Formats: sequence, C-alpha cells, structure tokens
Amino acid sequence: MNKYICTNRNKNYQAEVEDILISRKKEILDFFNVTDNGQFNFNIYIYNTISDLVSGMKTRGFASMPSYMCACYKDEDNTLNFFEPNDNFSENEWCKEEYKSVIFHEEIHGIQSIIYGKQPEWLTEGTFKYLDGTYSKGIKYLLDEYINKINIPPMYELEHEFGMHDYNSYDYAYLMVKYLIDTLGNDKFLIAIKSSETIKELSNNLITTAVDYYNKKFMDTSFKR
Repeated sequence: MNKYICTNRNKNYQAEVEDILISRKKEILDFFNVTDNGQFNFNIYIYNTISDLVSGMKTRGFASMPSYMCACYKDEDNTLNFFEPNDNFSENEWCKEEYKSVIFHEEIHGIQSIIYGKQPEWLTEGTFKYLDGTYSKGIKYLLDEYINKINIPPMYELEHEFGMHDYNSYDYAYLMVKYLIDTLGNDKFLIAIKSSETIKELSNNLITTAVDYYNKKFMDTSFKR
C-alpha cells in the first residue's frame, strides 16, 4: 500500500490522488509488461502549495529543487511529491483536473525507476510522453510545426542538459522513444533499456537518426537540413 505523509489543507485530497494512482497503474504496468506483486508502492507527500512543496523538498535534503517545480519523483527515498491545487485557481495556477496528468507523470517515473533504476532523462521523459497522449496529433504534425522549423540540438544537450535550452526537450525525447519503439518493437525496446550499455549505444546520434527516419517516412521532399 502507498503511505501518505500529508500537510495539505484538504485531507480528502489524499483519496483523490490514490484513485488516480490506482486507476492509471495498470496501463503503465501493461506497457512495461510487468506484474504488480506489491513492489510498486510509494511514500507520497502532499504539500499545501507549490512553495511548500519546494521548501519541503529542500528541508528533506533535496537542495537543487527549482522554484517552478510542481511535483517530482525521488528515487532516493521512493517518494512521489505533490501539492494540492486550489479549488478556486487563477489563470496562471494549476487546476486539479490538469494536475491529474502530473500525478500520472510522476507515477510513470516511479514505476520505471523501480523496474530499471536510474536512466537518462531523455528516456524517462520520452517514455512518459509516449504514454500520456501529448502528441496525439501525430509525428508529422510535430515535425511540420516544431521540429523542422529549427536546427536539431546536439545529442549531448539532450543527454546532459535536458530542459536547459530554449527548445522543448520533451519534443525530442518523445521522438527518440517513439523511434526506438517503432523500429525495435515494444518487447525489444523494453529489453534494450534494461542495459545502460545498450542505451548508450542506441543513443549515439539518436535524435538526428529519428528525425531523418520520420521525415523520410512522411516523404517530406521539401524539407532540407
């Protein structure tokens, strides 16, 4: 069972979070092709506000937490860390309906970490984006509207400086994971990411390979890099 440590104002919100985690867990486990034998449980902190979340994480020893953070999974203590969005939220705040996707996001990270251990951020974030439906408009739309309008970033940046640049790192993370699953198949993909050495081999020039693969697939003859 999940263990809750809550300092938020509404104790009923714990039940809402638990419902989301339980209802979404099966699709995550099905994707990773694993059975839940009780190993996928977490210590779950729910704070009152975003600032309380950041302060709480720092108090618990995670000094590098950015001020904009709205949730996180920490493998050091197997915790999912959230805050409770306001019922009466302003334009620039999270609402509880939107925040459901954040809870799902962190659950994926937690389960993937338990199965595989620490992995590159492009791989974990790309896996989440593959599962969450963000890119429901399809690869061609992503290429036409975003990817093909700017230069491909260096793979080094995506591996070591994820989210630190002006472009959307998640677009590229999704594209790389999508490429690996499409070309390897889901079963071989899951086997491949068990090995850090195999991940390193696969990641060699991966973003350029993935972009070129999909541009050729959609026969975008007007595209030139």
